[in-house]
Amino acid sequence: MVIYYAVMSALASVNLFVFLMMFREKKINYYILALLAIITISNTGNYFLATANSIEEAIIAKKIYYVGGCFMPPIMLILIFKVCNISVKKWIENIFLIYSFVVYTMVFSIGYSDIYYKSVNLIQEDGVSVMVPEYGIGHMFFYVLLYGYLLIGMGVLVYGLKNKNQISRKNLWTLLGIEMMTILIFLLGRMINRNLETMPLTYVIDGLLLLYLSRRVSMYNLEDNIISSIGKQNDYGYIMFDKKRNYLGANELAIKILPELLTCKIDRPIKDCESLQFLQVELDEYEKLDDTLFELDRGSEHYEGHINQIWYADLAVGYLFEIENATDRYKYTQLLSKYNDNLRNEVAEKTEHIQNIQTKVLLGMANLVENRDGNTGGHIKRTSDVIEILIHTIRENHILDLEDKFCRAVIKAAPMHDLGKIAIDDKILRKPGRLTDEEFTIMQSHAPKSGELVDSILKDVEDEYFVTIAKNMARHHHEKWNGAGYPDHKKGGDIPLEARIMAVADVYDALVSKRCYKEPMSFEEAYKVMMESMGNHFDPQMQEVFVKSRKKLEAYYSG
Repeated sequence: MVIYYAVMSALASVNLFVFLMMFREKKINYYILALLAIITISNTGNYFLATANSIEEAIIAKKIYYVGGCFMPPIMLILIFKVCNISVKKWIENIFLIYSFVVYTMVFSIGYSDIYYKSVNLIQEDGVSVMVPEYGIGHMFFYVLLYGYLLIGMGVLVYGLKNKNQISRKNLWTLLGIEMMTILIFLLGRMINRNLETMPLTYVIDGLLLLYLSRRVSMYNLEDNIISSIGKQNDYGYIMFDKKRNYLGANELAIKILPELLTCKIDRPIKDCESLQFLQVELDEYEKLDDTLFELDRGSEHYEGHINQIWYADLAVGYLFEIENATDRYKYTQLLSKYNDNLRNEVAEKTEHIQNIQTKVLLGMANLVENRDGNTGGHIKRTSDVIEILIHTIRENHILDLEDKFCRAVIKAAPMHDLGKIAIDDKILRKPGRLTDEEFTIMQSHAPKSGELVDSILKDVEDEYFVTIAKNMARHHHEKWNGAGYPDHKKGGDIPLEARIMAVADVYDALVSKRCYKEPMSFEEAYKVMMESMGNHFDPQMQEVFVKSRKKLEAYYSG
């Protein structure tokens, strides 16, 4: 029978060795490591007990064996909480461990006190030393530890199986199997042969299941897998510094990219390495702006990377530079950017060319309209020039807060404001005298038709902003501030600003220009009419604009 204990001790040691080999390049699960180490110690103690030649040797061996009985339950319970992803306060974990230490202290009193064993005898059965104790009151605390922690652990596992969808069911069933098998083999052993210790066998099987569990737990440990994958990467360079910016080391690729790293001494500040001061600058940028990205050129190679914090628990302890060779991507991006620039310029040129053609078509149509209208010769050119004068006054004197884009659009759209007259019958358009009410109603329709023409011709060529400005000027330049205008009887601020500016230019030109049915009005008379119309026909804001433009307007019409 001694060979049984020797084999169990050897197998426990093999389990521990296999575990250490499996995780020599990965972060070890210290709970499983502790359990396998305790199993090895406990089975070794059982072997020493089986070969003990005296009661003193047996007592020492029993104390070694009890390491497993006292410390496996709390560590297994903590492991169950971890695998089930259930957060437990540190002080609760400490209570589990302290209770185990208290029980083990009682175990340690064997041979000195009767608190745990009142008495012990050593007998020989089949060549194996067997200790026959008389239990003391302290042994009850061991059963509380053994079965209490076992029941809590099984309860947590059952809870996890029912409620934790993000936890591997195989891991939970493995842990539950360890718990149930421990009870089952222990009870069967007592039924078959009370003097044969079945726990060494149980521990060996537990060890095998723990090896299986450790492999599976590592598969689900995202952080460890990322770290392991990074360690295998040959495409990234890594440089590490502590929180005080002392150099901690770099991998081979980083040194290949930056040979200057070989001149840097471990644990020395980065500032001592003059050739790597750019890393200091990048760290400054990172701390000030939280800018983790940086670029690096070395000869014909282009590198990109970012800076990450190195964390220990919840404490930031350093910096990690990750550098990637991005030469191909960089060249492609540059090529693509150049192509896009060329394409953008080409599109802009073609768009401008089309817009110029479109503008010329519209101006040609406007001139055609004007040639048909015998009453308004030169009106289009003059009103366009007046618009420029008014806009210049507004900008020069900061009367209205106008954007450059708005001003350019208004000036460009001015010649298009009467396009709708192309649809007016010649008998009305060229009539030398005053129009009848019916004829005037027809003439008024030129405003909405102008807006429609501008919209239909420009909408697919010009940008939406300019089309809106031009359409508003064409449709609404006959609206009045008091709402008495046409075609929509808009009032006050409801009239688009561009149309209000156009109205001033349109009316002033009509007053001071010669028409077939009237002589031009004097500048003084026209000025008086315009001023009287401010706040009635025209936007009152345009009064200051008109007054400050007066000299330029009169000089223009005198030329």
